[in-house]
Amino acid sequence: MSITVHATQWIHFQIKLYNLHSKTRSLKDQKLELPLSEFHQNLIIFTSAAHHGLTFGYQAIQWDTPYTSFPIYIEHQSIPWSTLEQRSHKRITEHITAIFLETMFYRQSQFKQCQFCFEFIIPESLFDHTTCQNCASRHFGVVY
Repeated sequence: MSITVHATQWIHFQIKLYNLHSKTRSLKDQKLELPLSEFHQNLIIFTSAAHHGLTFGYQAIQWDTPYTSFPIYIEHQSIPWSTLEQRSHKRITEHITAIFLETMFYRQSQFKQCQFCFEFIIPESLFDHTTCQNCASRHFGVVY
């Protein structure tokens, strides 16, 4: 199954389960996360409902020190409730799905390929623009 099909099926299920098109019945300040580890271990896309509307984003890594990191959530796009209230259920589902997929593809576009191991790596886990941390240790003697 492709990443697009997988993500589309997941978001359609979430729309039905949580009634995401409705301001009154949606999640209250919770994040629904879709880990796409079968495509990459660090690819996690989320949607959440807040007072202003639905928000879409991705999980990233922030380095607290050179040795410790923790996950953070980056908001990428949002849809105001007023926009959702003006559309039919079918159009809302299409719009939410499109924004979710745009967010996923945006995050994927940030991944960089390591010049040594050829793995696609999240930018926050790179030694420089072309080398992952593992290969920096192996080839340049960098100690993490």
